[in-house]
Amino acid sequence: MLNTNKTSSANNDHYKITLPKFDRSLFFGENKNIGTDPGKILNEIGVNKNDVVVDFGCGVGFFILDSGVRVGEGGKVIAVDIDQNMLESVKKKAMESGLKNIYGIKADLETPGATKLGNESADLVLVINLLYLVNKKQEVINEAARILKSGGRLAVMDWKDKSDKTMLEKHQIISSTEIKNMARKAELSLQKNFEAGISHEVNVFTKK
Repeated sequence: MLNTNKTSSANNDHYKITLPKFDRSLFFGENKNIGTDPGKILNEIGVNKNDVVVDFGCGVGFFILDSGVRVGEGGKVIAVDIDQNMLESVKKKAMESGLKNIYGIKADLETPGATKLGNESADLVLVINLLYLVNKKQEVINEAARILKSGGRLAVMDWKDKSDKTMLEKHQIISSTEIKNMARKAELSLQKNFEAGISHEVNVFTKK
């Protein structure tokens, strides 16, 4: 597991280290469409202090830094991706922003138990623009359900099936109905649904 919780020297007094200010521009520019701005979406999903947030298929990490700030020093954000280069990039950006609560796991999420995280160890799992890229979609949802605590939430953001503002072919789009059915099979209940910009939709589920 990659770990950003390191200082440059073991002899340093970490209480006297001045960390660089969190820099949102490392991940997204100032002109980002308000509807798909990670901060706005996380506001709607809800991220709390001391939460453990796991980002499935984190990619370049659009949601990582914002999540790291929100959970604070008592929380943890775990970036999961199959691409080691993506994880190294996320680690570098997190350290440049002074965040020491970001971790990384390389995993193929189509494999059961791939994250190797403990059962009921996460407060929130993010699945952002991932399902259309994988074949074994139910396995991804099942892994999220496995690691969620009772009362924990799964947030799935994907392309809207009824929007013509999409980069995908129609057959590639995973409908909201399909997502809800997969969540139900994993014994997750729909909490809320909202639009994210003109082309995306977010479904938030809870675990009993």
